[in-house]
Amino acid sequence: MFATIINDCRDENARGRQESRLASLLPVSPVFIGVDSDLEAGVQLIDVLDATEGREGVVLVNVAPRGGHTTKWENGTPFGFFYYHRTLVVASVDGYTLSAIKTLGLAETIELLDTHSSAEAMLKAEFIDAVAAAELPTTQFRSFDFTPRVAAFLVEGHRVPSDTYSLENSPALPQAIWHIDNFGNCKTTLTERDLAGASSVVTRFGTLPYTPQLRNVPDGSSAVVQGSSGLRDRRFLEIVTQRGSFAVAHGAHLGDDIFSDHNYFHHATKGPAS
Repeated sequence: MFATIINDCRDENARGRQESRLASLLPVSPVFIGVDSDLEAGVQLIDVLDATEGREGVVLVNVAPRGGHTTKWENGTPFGFFYYHRTLVVASVDGYTLSAIKTLGLAETIELLDTHSSAEAMLKAEFIDAVAAAELPTTQFRSFDFTPRVAAFLVEGHRVPSDTYSLENSPALPQAIWHIDNFGNCKTTLTERDLAGASSVVTRFGTLPYTPQLRNVPDGSSAVVQGSSGLRDRRFLEIVTQRGSFAVAHGAHLGDDIFSDHNYFHHATKGPAS
């Protein structure tokens, strides 16, 4: 069994507490992926599902915009869960967190959780005590107090009250940069299907040739290549500069739309990119 946490609460204290809580509840050594935005989190989730190939495990994702419109929820965006084969995914539902799941057709609906009724179910089953049950609906650190517990509870075969939530409510996955690696390569949400057989792509950064393999891009040249991220036969394209950083050379940023002067990055606490 495996466990992966994808979260924007990623300082050493927050990370260590999340990993320790989950490891105390399940026989796992959690892997932690720290991210800065819901867009990145949603596609990191795809990469984790690809890496683990539907095996028995748990993925916890909590990255969603805070403040503003999110005050419509009682205590931040709610969580939902679904299964990818034998992998349980518990994720926040707001923003782009589930957009890649929707776009790739991995789920059409998820089961929406309520912290109050979930706490009552876990208390009734003596999975948690009264102190924990009282804290769950109002905690400011749900990645520590709620998601590890409800995930372990579900893994053990218990049921929690839930409502079916359509992913039609989730926004479409934007055509954007979702991750910039340490080489300055920009991972995008585009796939080869978006090229429609074209040999080049007109982007906001200029017209770039499509060269399927990175090794065939000349030194110092930029191109669109097929990357390793994605799921099975759906691989995301990357924008690269051979022996250089495309991000630095072209001023590319996480969340940049590939074709227009727009950015989809929402920092957890700072809001939209300026």
